Amino acid sequence: MNRCASSVRSALARPASRAVRTAFSRPAAISSSPFLRSAFSATARPQSVPVCRCFSSTPSRLGNEPGKYKIGQLSDREYHDVSNAAMDHLTEYLEEKLDELDVDGSDVEYSLSTCGKSGVLTVKLGDRGTYVINKQPPNKQIWLSSPISGPKRYDYDLDHRVWFYHRDGDLMHDLLNRELRELLGDETISVDLAEEED
Repeated sequence: MNRCASSVRSALARPASRAVRTAFSRPAAISSSPFLRSAFSATARPQSVPVCRCFSSTPSRLGNEPGKYKIGQLSDREYHDVSNAAMDHLTEYLEEKLDELDVDGSDVEYSLSTCGKSGVLTVKLGDRGTYVINKQPPNKQIWLSSPISGPKRYDYDLDHRVWFYHRDGDLMHDLLNRELRELLGDETISVDLAEEED
């Protein structure tokens, strides 16, 4: 975009924005103008509007309601224990499964940072898409990017011992099972992310 056009647009938008902001911030200005009074009363009491899920590419899950799972207060060590177990199980399982299914163009690669605290799992499914799953130590989460459902951030529930998406309560292993079964056409896919019992 041309800088000159951008600054002209900004210069024109500022007075309009200021006028609207001023009109709606002062009750006297609203009451003195019949037009503003009717516009304000129309917007002050919004009607029932369907919920927009603009930043999600999948509908809300009906099986696991939000609130069923709670974000665990994990120490750094606990986080690394459970996230490493999940990433290791997932890497091992997907390597074996994709070899068994002989998926063209598939590859599973798990790379660790030099300090070994964060890692990225890339699962290529040929022309079916790519999953990127990575540890996020600062947030104590696992982030997943899916070719079907897009990005999600998973937290760990200590009581249920599961990774869940707090917006809809969906479990990471359930999402992976559904999507991988669909993408690979194999109903026997069964991802397990549980850490080893002591």
